[in-house]
Amino acid sequence: MENKLFQENNPKRQKLIRPLEETPEPAPAPKAFVETAGRVTAAPEVLKMSMVDVKNYIKDLPQLRACLLTALQLELSTIPPYLCALYTIKDGSSQQAAALVRSVAVEEMLHMVLVANILNAITDPKTIKEGELLFDVKNIIPNYPTPLPGNIVPKMPPGKPAFTVNLRKFSREAIDGFCTIERPSDPDESLTNPTAFDGIGQFYQAIRWGLKHMNEKAIREGNKNGIFTGDPKRQVTPEHYYGSGGKILKVENYEDAESAIEEIVGQGEGIDGTIAANEVMFGEGIEYAHYFKFQEIACGRMYSANDTNFQMPVKSIPTGKHFDVSWSSVFNMKENPKMKDYENNPPLLEKAKGFNRTYVQLLNNINRAVSGNPELLIEGITVMYDLKYKALELLNIPLGNGECAGPTFEYVDLL
Repeated sequence: MENKLFQENNPKRQKLIRPLEETPEPAPAPKAFVETAGRVTAAPEVLKMSMVDVKNYIKDLPQLRACLLTALQLELSTIPPYLCALYTIKDGSSQQAAALVRSVAVEEMLHMVLVANILNAITDPKTIKEGELLFDVKNIIPNYPTPLPGNIVPKMPPGKPAFTVNLRKFSREAIDGFCTIERPSDPDESLTNPTAFDGIGQFYQAIRWGLKHMNEKAIREGNKNGIFTGDPKRQVTPEHYYGSGGKILKVENYEDAESAIEEIVGQGEGIDGTIAANEVMFGEGIEYAHYFKFQEIACGRMYSANDTNFQMPVKSIPTGKHFDVSWSSVFNMKENPKMKDYENNPPLLEKAKGFNRTYVQLLNNINRAVSGNPELLIEGITVMYDLKYKALELLNIPLGNGECAGPTFEYVDLL
C-alpha cells in the first residue's frame, strides 16, 4: 500500500499537509493592497488579518505576492537563531544535536529559495525592471528579539509572555523556542486570535488557498496559464542547489507551487496536529520534520518506529536510542547581542561588523540567484563556511561578565 505520509519528491521525508478541500469562490472584497505598475508596495498594515477564515484571507494577487515576500522573511528569521545554537556548541560535544540543528538551518535556506520560485512564477516579467532584485536585503533582516513575521503568534501557556524569536546559545530554552516555532497545528482550525495566525502552518495554508483562488479566477477570466506567467529563467532548479533532506522544485504552474509548499511545511511542522496515522511515521532512515528533530534534542533520544503512530504529533515523545546532549559544553554567548553593545571595544566591534558583512554578502548572493542568476547560488556554500569562522572568532572573545560575544546578524553596508 502506498504510504501517503511521505513527500512525493522526497520519499524518506515525513509528510505533510492535507489536500485542500473544494470550496466556493470567496465573495468579492475591497482590495487590501495597491499594486503600481504590477509591483507591490509593502507596508506594515498590509499583513493585518482581514478575516478569521484562513481560506479567504488572501483577497487579490498583490496581497498574495506580499504574503510570499513575508514568507521569505519568515524563513530567514529562523536561520540566525538556529545558527547561533549551532555555532555555540563546542567541538566534540553534542554531535548528534549539532547535526540535527545544522540540517534544519540548511533546509530553511532551501525554503527561502522555494518561496522565491513561487513568487517569481506568479510575477509577470513585464513588471520587472532590468536588474531589479526580488527582495530588499536591508529591510528583510529581522531585528532580534522579533515576533514571527506574518502576524504569526503561537499559542503560549497562561501567564507566559508573547512569543519572540531570540538569538541564544544552545540551551534548553533555545530548543523550547525552536519547538514553538515549528510546532504542528491544524491549518484549518479556527484562529485563537482574530488578528493573527496561530502557527506557520496556518500562514502557509492561507497562501495555499490564495494560490488556488487567484489561479482559478485568472483561468476563468481567460488566462490559460492562470497566474503563473513568470519568467522561467528566474527559477532556481535542482542543478543549482543541493542540500540534505530536500531539493529545489521548479515552479511553472499551480501543481508545482502546491508541491513546493508541501516541501516547506512538510520539512518544518510535518504532519498537522490532528492526524492519527496507522502508517509508519518514524524509523531508521526516515527524515523527520524540524519539530520532531528538535523534540529529539530536547529529550536526548531518537524516535523509534512505533512512536506516536496513533497520537497527535504535538504530544509525541521519542522513545528510541539515547544520544548525549551537553547543555554546559557551549559558548556562553550574550543573548540577542547588538553591534552597539561592542562600541566601547573597537576591535570587537570591527569583528562584529566583519561577520555582518559576510552575512549580508550571503543574502545578496541568494537575492541575485533568485533574481535571474541561479548559477550564483553555489557560491553561498563558501560564504557559509566563512560565516562560521567569523562567528567562532566572536564567541572566543570574553565580555568580562562570564559571557562571551556573539554574532549579531544585523545589516551593514558593504564597501
